[in-house]
Amino acid sequence: MSVARRNRPRPTVGRVLTVVGLYVLMTLVAVSILFPVVWMLYSSIKTNQQILNNVFSLPTAFNLENYRNLFNGGQMPVWLANSVIVTLVSVVGIAILSALAAYGFAAFSFRGKEKLFIFCLIGLMIPPQALIVSGFKWMSLFALIGSRWALILTYLGWISFGVLVLRNFFQAVPKEIIEAARIDGANHWRIFTRIMLPLARPSIGTVVVLNFMWVWNDFIYPLVYVDSADRYTIPLGILQYQSRLGVQWGTQMAALSVAAGVPLLIYLIFQRQFIRGILAGSLKG
Repeated sequence: MSVARRNRPRPTVGRVLTVVGLYVLMTLVAVSILFPVVWMLYSSIKTNQQILNNVFSLPTAFNLENYRNLFNGGQMPVWLANSVIVTLVSVVGIAILSALAAYGFAAFSFRGKEKLFIFCLIGLMIPPQALIVSGFKWMSLFALIGSRWALILTYLGWISFGVLVLRNFFQAVPKEIIEAARIDGANHWRIFTRIMLPLARPSIGTVVVLNFMWVWNDFIYPLVYVDSADRYTIPLGILQYQSRLGVQWGTQMAALSVAAGVPLLIYLIFQRQFIRGILAGSLKG
């Protein structure tokens, strides 16, 4: 033991400085990420006047009046319900469509398969904002403007990422497993539902978490498609706490805290599946 310690290389000054610098850099990055969140949370329990007097000062008392204003007589419960309905229906639909399309690309051979797959991936290259005008015309054609279905049908088109992730996973599944299932008489639907989907839970979790965040935080499509306050989602509803007369900073911070808390809760629920899906993609990609 003493010989091992004696032969162990001593840390040089340069190595120590490198480690210290790395920790300092990581600390600065962590502070830059966490401080806005912490500031938002403690600002949500301050009055509007306290925020205007000193933006960064800590609250002098624990005041929940801003949260009471949100849910007592306000429209936050309606906006929260709209966001939950639109996001859940959209994300479930995206997961189902992505899994079906990905299995089709992975398991079947047909003419134009690669071209169709590349066409599907074009959705990753085009920003959603570029499709607002054409999307608005389609939704107007079917008289869906102002309804939740205009948002849901739009978000269902966001399957490119899910198809890419799940197709790569399905192709990485050992062929022996599929062949054994076919020998036992399983058809494609049984292989898909009984074998592929259970194996793909981590990747599906990754698709669900990321799409949940994208749909939940989307602002531009509700702004264009929704024309009634009763159909607003949370990102659009938060904008209503500011007007020409001023901004209700405390209430707006409380609304932002609620809006940020739901995706955080979803991530904590699917955290294990999300991390496993990311690692599986890095190992098999």
